[in-house]
Amino acid sequence: MEIADIHCHINFDSFNGDRDEVINRAKIAGLEFVIDSGFDYASNERSLRISQMYEGYVYSTMGFSPNRIGKSDYRYALNQILEFSDSIVAVGEVGIDLKKAKASYEKQKEIFLEFVRVAEEIEKPLVIHARKAEERVFNIIKSRDITAVFHCYTGSESLVRQIQDAGFYISLSTLVCFADNVEKLVRHVDLDYLLLETDSPFLSPLKGRNEPSNVKFAYQKISQIMDVNNDDVSNKLIKNGSEVFDIHP
Repeated sequence: MEIADIHCHINFDSFNGDRDEVINRAKIAGLEFVIDSGFDYASNERSLRISQMYEGYVYSTMGFSPNRIGKSDYRYALNQILEFSDSIVAVGEVGIDLKKAKASYEKQKEIFLEFVRVAEEIEKPLVIHARKAEERVFNIIKSRDITAVFHCYTGSESLVRQIQDAGFYISLSTLVCFADNVEKLVRHVDLDYLLLETDSPFLSPLKGRNEPSNVKFAYQKISQIMDVNNDDVSNKLIKNGSEVFDIHP
């Protein structure tokens, strides 16, 4: 079964002691590739360095989380994305967070639109962080000339159809293994627009730190809920991920 983790943070310090082992476990679990995501200037730099260390297996995205507003200067991340546009597979994670971020909605929207513009300019997909703001974010980007991935989606079931109709993608995390609200979303998502992730080191379906190899449990859960053969699910989702991020291992 060929699978992939399209969003994780193995650039976190919690992986410094055993990153090689984490990558090896991902390979043993059948992962064809891993996408590591930055969320500010420093983590973007780490992500790029890790993708160079594991070239051809780990790929990098660069972004700026709304939770970093006021703690880091988003303009540095914007320039960084432009400088390294040929070395990354997407812009993100970026977006709007009305649950945790301290900045106002208007400020978050202003900064988010800067990254949307850059994604359009460099013709890279946009990886979106949206919490309690999924509909607002969708309305902002629905007419933009981009490919968008709603990472770690936990929004409404009704919005899923609109996202898919716009040609955008839903990425479900390993939350699907233990969260009822995410499990219910599966019944509304079309395989043609589905991606899976761990969001490591968060959201582990097991105890402790999450890691890319655990995405296999999400694939198994999706197959079970949809009553579709594991191989059929993995073949379709690896195709989705390869096409969205232009990765062809």
